[in-house]
Amino acid sequence: MKHLTILLTAAALSLTGLAACGHSEEQNMSIQEKTEQRFRQNPNPKEAYRIRIKINDAPGPLKLMSDMSVGYLAENCEYLITSEIIGAKAHPRKSLKFPIHKIGEDEYETVIYRDAMLDEDYFGDGVCRWRVAGFGTGFKATGKSEETRFSFGDTVDELIEQKTMTKYYWKARYPFPVNPQPDFVDFGSETLDAFSPENQKNLFTITATIEEIK
Repeated sequence: MKHLTILLTAAALSLTGLAACGHSEEQNMSIQEKTEQRFRQNPNPKEAYRIRIKINDAPGPLKLMSDMSVGYLAENCEYLITSEIIGAKAHPRKSLKFPIHKIGEDEYETVIYRDAMLDEDYFGDGVCRWRVAGFGTGFKATGKSEETRFSFGDTVDELIEQKTMTKYYWKARYPFPVNPQPDFVDFGSETLDAFSPENQKNLFTITATIEEIK
């Protein structure tokens, strides 16, 4: 979950830093939220992709916890999120949710759009060009807050390039973390090297495949 995690972390750190400059988080968020309302979805998206997700060899039932979240970023544009004196800026970002449907035993499907956001001149400085960034969803044993959230996601472009993507998860973290802690998230690993040889025998996987819908 490289780029998506970085994106969300950067946004959080940005808000924290602004609060330290004497602006409350509520004020900063209100500016961002008001600005985000300007960003429009593409009324006629054409770049559709079907993503199928399959859970393999899980140690028990897993409950889908959210629809597919897809992030979009317009890096060629920026706007002020504080006063002009301080001059803190941000790039336009938008997160959209796409419904996930269960299509079989431990198998799910969703359709996302690469061009879901509308390229437009939002600030009078030129057209903002959106690109799709990260995607992600998550699963828990039953949905209880103290359970491990098994998060699955990455960047959309990387999944398109690879066609398929598999993440490995340690079964010992199901349904609860080995060291209990609230809101624990297991992001999985793309390689077996992240686990000791003996733990490699005690893993389950989540695999995604993607195909363009012509």
